[in-house]
Amino acid sequence: MEKSEIVLKKSYLGIFSLNYFTQGINQSMFTTIIPIYLLQLMGSINSAEVASLMSMVLLPFGVKFIYGMISDKISIKKLGRRKPWIIGPSITAGLIWILIPSILTANNAMTLILILGIIIVIGVAMGDTAIDGLILDLYPKEKLGRVQGICWSFRSVGIIAGGPLIMVFMLLVGGNVGAVFIGLGIAMMIFSVLTLFVREFEEIREVNVRNNLKIIFGKFKNWKVYTFSLFMAMVDGVIFVFIPLYLIIQGGFVGAAGATIDLIGDPTRLDLYAPQALVAFIIGLGVITGAIIGGRIADLKSRKRSVYFSLVLSSVSYLLFIIPTVWPLLLIFSFLLGGSSGWRNSALSAVIGQESQLYPEMDSTYYATCNSFANIGTVIGLEVTSLIFASLSGLGTYAIYAIIFLVMALIVNITYIPFSKMDPKEYEININKTN
Repeated sequence: MEKSEIVLKKSYLGIFSLNYFTQGINQSMFTTIIPIYLLQLMGSINSAEVASLMSMVLLPFGVKFIYGMISDKISIKKLGRRKPWIIGPSITAGLIWILIPSILTANNAMTLILILGIIIVIGVAMGDTAIDGLILDLYPKEKLGRVQGICWSFRSVGIIAGGPLIMVFMLLVGGNVGAVFIGLGIAMMIFSVLTLFVREFEEIREVNVRNNLKIIFGKFKNWKVYTFSLFMAMVDGVIFVFIPLYLIIQGGFVGAAGATIDLIGDPTRLDLYAPQALVAFIIGLGVITGAIIGGRIADLKSRKRSVYFSLVLSSVSYLLFIIPTVWPLLLIFSFLLGGSSGWRNSALSAVIGQESQLYPEMDSTYYATCNSFANIGTVIGLEVTSLIFASLSGLGTYAIYAIIFLVMALIVNITYIPFSKMDPKEYEININKTN
């Protein structure tokens, strides 16, 4: 069967978008809800442990290129190449979300959420990679941009609106966080099974994994791109995990001494989730704004210029948080920091997307490899944060966070080094202007 013979139903795009939406909700869950859930369950949490926990939970995103090769090469006769790696992992992750409320206790919470979180993220990452592959299989080049743009928009909505939507759901179910976990798990299973209605493109593909790996990892110039990708993402973990925590500390919603965060008052109250969700929402709005601006500059002006502007904004935004100020101004700083993240990621995507065109037979694998290094960068950034919390636990909370913000600003500036070593002719596009 030829690719052109496949009837692309409108429902296909809806099915893909729903799966992307739950992927975004998963990210919002780990960055917005889980830290507060652990705090309420245990009564007190250590910021260093939270950073280390999140870094390990996110590790499976660092090997997405492996999932891509698996879904390229291994198929199940009746389900094809992609659907087994969408449905199986998503159902597994969904079942775990359903089980979490009944098995987590104050004594086992940190250990179990680490183990179960890793399994969930493996399921989300595998499903994400397989859906990407399915979209590439089905849609012609002239439609890919619009389809992927819509799907990524739904993922962004899940990330950005996840916190506030979860808050609304919690109010509807009487503040039951467990019901939120169960609802997400059921949605993940249903949405993944809906892909059975998508007619998969049956293509016989011989994937030479060894040759692909030799090309991807054997060329020295590619390591400049991978190092750039890694450093570009190192500061994102702090933005999405610790900026919301920092703001609820500064707002007086929780107590803090050094690296330790303590509950104040009723441990079951919902007002801890509300400010956390608000900050996550504002950061998300910044991400969208920055992504739009950064993407336009990268495509219409200069990719190098877009990267440099994003790094300047990131550095300045982190330094602003060192200033002791009122809560409303911290919200504005959060928007700027979110904007810097969106700008950096759109600039990064433009650069590595252009670099991947140098390898037309394996462009998706190359792109996934760059994203794997970006995800590893996020994990390393969280581990660095964990070390800072652990080593400076004797200092005051503000002093520790100020040092973390300084370190993040320093890492942002180090990113200039690998980027400056890359050949602009390989990632830049020439735009002819008429005067």
